[in-house]
Amino acid sequence: MASSASEYTIGGVKILFPCKAYPSQLAMMNSIVRGLNCRQHCLLESPTGSGKSLALLCSALAWQQSQYDKAGDGNSLNDCKKQEHLPACNCACHGSEMNFAPTAARGQAIPAVVETEITSPSLNHDAACSSRNTLSSKLQTMMKAALNKSDDDFQSEKKRMRMPSNGPKVRKRRCFEKGVCYIDEDNTTLEEGSAGSCETNLNYVAQHVPHSPEVSSPCNLCTCVSLKTNGKDEGAAKGKNNGKSQVPKIFFGTRTHKQITQITHELRRTAYSYVRMTILSSRDHTCVHPEVSASYNRNEKCKELLEGKDGRSCRYYHGVHKMSEQSSLQGIHCLKIAWDIEELVNLGKKLRSCTYFAARELMQDADIVFCPYNYLMDPQIRERMNINLKDQILIFDEAHNIEDCARESSSFSVTENQLLFAREELDGMVNQNIRKSDHEALRGVCYSFTNWLKESSGRLVEREFETSCKVWNGKEMLNIFHKWGLTSASFNILQKRLDAVIEKEEKMLILNGRQESVTVPTISASTQMVLKGLFMVLDFLFRDNCRFADDYRVAVQQVYTWTNQADFIDENGFFARPQRKRNARKKSAVLTLNFWCLNPAVACSDLNVVRSIVLTSGTLSP
Repeated sequence: MASSASEYTIGGVKILFPCKAYPSQLAMMNSIVRGLNCRQHCLLESPTGSGKSLALLCSALAWQQSQYDKAGDGNSLNDCKKQEHLPACNCACHGSEMNFAPTAARGQAIPAVVETEITSPSLNHDAACSSRNTLSSKLQTMMKAALNKSDDDFQSEKKRMRMPSNGPKVRKRRCFEKGVCYIDEDNTTLEEGSAGSCETNLNYVAQHVPHSPEVSSPCNLCTCVSLKTNGKDEGAAKGKNNGKSQVPKIFFGTRTHKQITQITHELRRTAYSYVRMTILSSRDHTCVHPEVSASYNRNEKCKELLEGKDGRSCRYYHGVHKMSEQSSLQGIHCLKIAWDIEELVNLGKKLRSCTYFAARELMQDADIVFCPYNYLMDPQIRERMNINLKDQILIFDEAHNIEDCARESSSFSVTENQLLFAREELDGMVNQNIRKSDHEALRGVCYSFTNWLKESSGRLVEREFETSCKVWNGKEMLNIFHKWGLTSASFNILQKRLDAVIEKEEKMLILNGRQESVTVPTISASTQMVLKGLFMVLDFLFRDNCRFADDYRVAVQQVYTWTNQADFIDENGFFARPQRKRNARKKSAVLTLNFWCLNPAVACSDLNVVRSIVLTSGTLSP
């Protein structure tokens, strides 16, 4: 940290800033801290170059650190506040405590005087809470005693007697009802000086409380039983989770991966550069497997290796544990300060560990997670990456691009060939009697869409050269779905069918006299993507009594594409190409089913569970 570092306290949060903050940065940090404290959303606009990213990082991480500090203090202040609002309790268990029979501490000298200050309900509440063994408290007690005394000039004066003692006084502070009681640990005080040594200004007299036998269990009528029980439960839960379960994570979203690198470099300048972090990205940026990284479709190739097809597996995936913990990453591999994705990839190559899955594992203990917008907005990506946004903090930098990202995240497109491939694969599952009832229901959905596409292809209107299209609104599509028997009730059943189909299962079979476990076949990743995409859109259309139906347009498009004709085998069994170049290319029509979302609020409806959303940009006004 530079020598010109500054420290600011905003909203009770101490913020360490690497330099003297501009007024715009102070205003932004003030708004962010207020929003996080009040569980509100922030919409902030600041000119380009005014240090928005630095103010975002410092204020958000400082607030998070303050939450960790509060969680580790034992919440003694909150406990006192809870006890202050408790009504008076006169049960047997508290009556026994009011007798003031404490035991002497081991190894301590026994003082000769017991000094008690118990606040009655008639006294001022604020003075009762702030009662201390100080000069001001004594003067205040004497003033109140003078006011409460009867007007009797001949009343005998009360004196406070203290017996000499050789050892120091040891006092315990206990809370009784709404006040504080200071009790000296003394067994002989009540016997020797109970008549005149204790001075109290209360209507309550300790001698009038009848002695009750020892209570083995708390009284059910006691008003603080529930408080004690809840306190124990909260303490046990906090001890189990180290007090970190209640502190929200920070998800920092940017538009591109390059901007994430810039943000991490800004984080290095701050005092929070040692924060536990991770960066979520695709396999295109993080895969270190030589064969997979060189392939065209890295996702499909990676999934094939993970499924163990052809007896092969990914050796890098089995080394994820080498860099999947924050402690080992910072302590052993020397990534102590904020790192970027290139540094993590280089470490993965060095350790022969999968960077893609390691970054996902690091998210569990991370305090801040960097990722692109669509990782937070797209429900399919959130499901694949196991991102849980409940009670978390979302920060979107350069938020003027968030609307386009939200619309794209809730839209979906699928070609006729993809639907046909999914239908054929589901046909094969049904014919092989593999989860037949579940696959039949999903196959019916694919048949309905493919048949409707064929019927709609004859009604398309040409819009541009070799391009024709027809558009339906959301309400019209819902009527078509109802004709298929696809309603809100039946869709919920289909979702359960899809979950059952995707779930991996193993069965025990007897092969060659031996019992072996056999994995039940599941549909391919491409078919899963088609079904999940369709079900995502259907979920938005049927959600909340179809309130998002007007925000969708369903379009069937037909375009012509030129493809290279495949080589054929001649009479001699050799591959041959057409002699003329014109015959080498083939023109074919492609039908595409598009679900276009026109309202970004559709995707944002899934973000109602978050704690706070912070949107910042330099151009929010237009």
